[in-house]
Amino acid sequence: MKVLVTMRPGSLRDSFIDSQSRALLEENFDVTYNCTDHEYRDDEIGGVLGAGYDILLTGWGTTYLSPYADRFSLLAHTGGSVGDLIDAGSYEKGLKVVSANAIYARSTAEGALSYILSALHQVPALTTNMREPGFWGKDGEYETRGLSGKAVGIIGVGAVARNLIAFLKPFDVKLKLFDDYEIDPGFLKENGAVAASLDEVLSTCDVISVHVSLTEKTYHMIGKRELSLIRDGALFVNTSRGAVIDESALIEVLSKKTFFAFLDVFEFEPLGSDSPLRNLDNVYLTPHKAGPANDLYPFIGREIILDMIRFRNGEPLRYQITREQAERMTRHSAAAR
Repeated sequence: MKVLVTMRPGSLRDSFIDSQSRALLEENFDVTYNCTDHEYRDDEIGGVLGAGYDILLTGWGTTYLSPYADRFSLLAHTGGSVGDLIDAGSYEKGLKVVSANAIYARSTAEGALSYILSALHQVPALTTNMREPGFWGKDGEYETRGLSGKAVGIIGVGAVARNLIAFLKPFDVKLKLFDDYEIDPGFLKENGAVAASLDEVLSTCDVISVHVSLTEKTYHMIGKRELSLIRDGALFVNTSRGAVIDESALIEVLSKKTFFAFLDVFEFEPLGSDSPLRNLDNVYLTPHKAGPANDLYPFIGREIILDMIRFRNGEPLRYQITREQAERMTRHSAAAR
């Protein structure tokens, strides 16, 4: 089978396809690599695919591929979401799709849990201030809080959220879950959770964690009205997509300093150097690093290549993305308004 690796040369491609993975790939396939200094553009990809490939091995920054979905049989994506790469029509043409979404989800859930615990225990502030000679803090100045027994609200019950819910079990939290889709009653019972409205999650929970894909439907789904419902002292965490929240409204509400936020994603990235978020002392910021952790990149590359081998051999695919899953995944075009 012929494989096209669309990722441009460089450290990122080498991180996902290290020497071990490259050897595995070339032992099993007839491989062509992108040798340009950029990801293939919209006006290039059609001509490139004219050479006839069975599998495309893709990464972040890959252009829209649906118009050419009848020219290859498997899309193997080292990223998570394939929402920007294909649409439902690709599946109608018989295309099969695998991605590292399941791996990304678990790693991002780890990141979300670390942010929640760090914020509640004031780790960023205390670590920063301990660099100052003589700092030891005053009683009550840096009040720390635990996670055990807290009311935790989850907005969006996809793969990341389900991993986070599993990670939260030892903390015996009170879980309230909101999703636009009906949540399986068996899943709720198994996890000691209740389904709740978005308003209820925002207004009653001590910790709120957002895990919503960005689509036309979810763009700015959390605006000023919704943010104003968050209770005093609550912690609001977003590791999903920045544009599911109206960032200007978020800045306005956070400026009142009634609750805290830990933000890993932003409406426009990278975050502007003049963003007011950088100057709010009730906000912790990280540069879209919740997941996947960097040390997972080689593992991701090998796992996706192993699925490519399973595809060649006619075996079940471990990381297959169904049409239904793909339709729920993030599409950055939803923010282009």
